[in-house]
Amino acid sequence: MLQRRRNLVTRPDGVLVNVARMRGMLFVCESGCCCGRIEDGFAPVSAALYHAEWERRRFRNIVHLSIGGCLGPCALANVALLLFDGRALWFHSINSESLVLALYDYIEAMLDADAYLPPPAPLADLHFTASQWQDRPDGLPLDDRRDWRRRLAVQSAACPMPAARPGDDRNAGAEPPERMLARWQGPAALPRKNGELVFDAPWHGRVFGMAAALEERQVYTWDEFRERLIDRIAEAERGQDPFDYYACWLAAFEDILAEKGMALDPEISERTNEYEFGERDEIF
Repeated sequence: MLQRRRNLVTRPDGVLVNVARMRGMLFVCESGCCCGRIEDGFAPVSAALYHAEWERRRFRNIVHLSIGGCLGPCALANVALLLFDGRALWFHSINSESLVLALYDYIEAMLDADAYLPPPAPLADLHFTASQWQDRPDGLPLDDRRDWRRRLAVQSAACPMPAARPGDDRNAGAEPPERMLARWQGPAALPRKNGELVFDAPWHGRVFGMAAALEERQVYTWDEFRERLIDRIAEAERGQDPFDYYACWLAAFEDILAEKGMALDPEISERTNEYEFGERDEIF
């Protein structure tokens, strides 16, 4: 008689248990930043159908089902991740009952074949990759690795927290930056109305605040910043179209961050792309 080998694991309480090893796992995003949020215009996620089909097809201890929160690719909604035979298969826009059933039919087909199979229609059109160790399904090349250790080291070296020094009262009792900057004259003068700063868009106030915060940390001085701002305004004035003052402010901010080694051009481009393609949420 064939003796079944079990995957025995000893728990911290000393009890020996068998841990069933799955052929696959299906993760479903039900309540992330966009998945299933019909109030924000996204299609609902049929968690009940996912669970009912998992029970009906008797996938317990074969393909585990986990329904929960965000899985990560927040530029896409109603995402499911299927792990099968060491492969990570990502699907987006599982917006209907028919697509949920198609996903389960696909899993069942691979179990019947005892092997990985390429996603069939209509799932093939919803298949994407969100893991750096995988190639794109369409074979297009990618270069999206983020060297986070190098980036953190560069930023830490460029912007250390100033050490406290006896008698150093640079910021003690200092006037707010908006009041001090009110004395700027000429092209660098900040837009004002009735003496108050004017921000025509939310990002105007945010980029102003970021520049003020880093000046307060002594990353640069306002005189340094003003020089770069004047250069950017002069460049914009040479063009034919009206220019946005805070677009020049942002460009000057990026210039000085690059000079100080805090944000390199590729990193600024990457962050810009993250916002452009919905990888980061707007903050208001």
